[in-house]
Amino acid sequence: MANKLYIYFLIPFLLTLLITPLVIRLAIKFDCIDRPGKRRIHEHPTPRWGGIAFFAGILPLFFFLQMDRQITSFLTAALILITMGGIDDWKSVGWRIKFSGIILAISIVIFGGGVVINSIGTYGSYGRVELGILGVPFTYFGIAGVTNAINLIDGLNGLAGGISLIAFLFIGIAAYLSCDYELAAISLAFVGALGGFLRYNFPKARIFMGDSGSLFLGFSLAVFSVLLTQNAKFSVEPMFPVLVLLIPIFDTLRVVFVRVFSLKNPFSADKTHIHHLLVRRGVSSEKAVIFLWLASIILGTITILLLGRTSTPYLVVTLIASLVFSFYADSLVRRKH
Repeated sequence: MANKLYIYFLIPFLLTLLITPLVIRLAIKFDCIDRPGKRRIHEHPTPRWGGIAFFAGILPLFFFLQMDRQITSFLTAALILITMGGIDDWKSVGWRIKFSGIILAISIVIFGGGVVINSIGTYGSYGRVELGILGVPFTYFGIAGVTNAINLIDGLNGLAGGISLIAFLFIGIAAYLSCDYELAAISLAFVGALGGFLRYNFPKARIFMGDSGSLFLGFSLAVFSVLLTQNAKFSVEPMFPVLVLLIPIFDTLRVVFVRVFSLKNPFSADKTHIHHLLVRRGVSSEKAVIFLWLASIILGTITILLLGRTSTPYLVVTLIASLVFSFYADSLVRRKH
């Protein structure tokens, strides 16, 4: 498998390139269209269901892998999220149903696949910090958090898709260097499919990924992060994916805290995300996306350079980067006013 990893990239890339135009026509036929509105930045009605396109591009590759309980439970949970997200893209189902679907998907991978966060890393003289009985609830919190973080950052053409592609790439590299070739292959399949999807989504979008895509991507990133860091044979430090996904995680936490301190509903929709602030500052949508892509690549490169070390240096870089992003976001708000 290690010598044929390029196949796992190439096939999903080509399949998604071929499938996406068909999904565009299907979305138009069923009127699954995202129309411009108060919280929308785009100016023209655009089909959704992009998530269905790259899910279809990725799916055939799983049949070449050994279908163990982890892969089976992941695919079952992913199919639930894709179906629920696709329905929500077409006819809004409401946040309660979406939240219930996410909890159901997480339950499937935890109890069906044994995907659990048992440790949060090794920290100097403290040694390895084990969660014990808190492992399962922490896993619910972690997977749900990352799933929603990718969903919330999906606000500009190519943003969620590009940041997810970069994250899958670095997770794949870490898996390969750790000799976990199966996870490396699956991660590369996502890289290929997202590369094909971005052909139609950036810089000008002919289709949006919709909730079918953002929920699927966020959930997959979270599950792969757990598999990468909790596998006793191939484990990477748990802070690795936190740093790789720092931009969507930081942005989500910042927005929630700002809303809470402003005595607003922390889950209400608004335009306070960092990509909204950049655009309102006068930065073009394309440049804002590329800027956040580059920031993700820099963070991902640092994670690879830190491989083999404990979680302590990852935590230090995470805190420093969060402080820098916080000051930068605050400066954008002040300039706006």
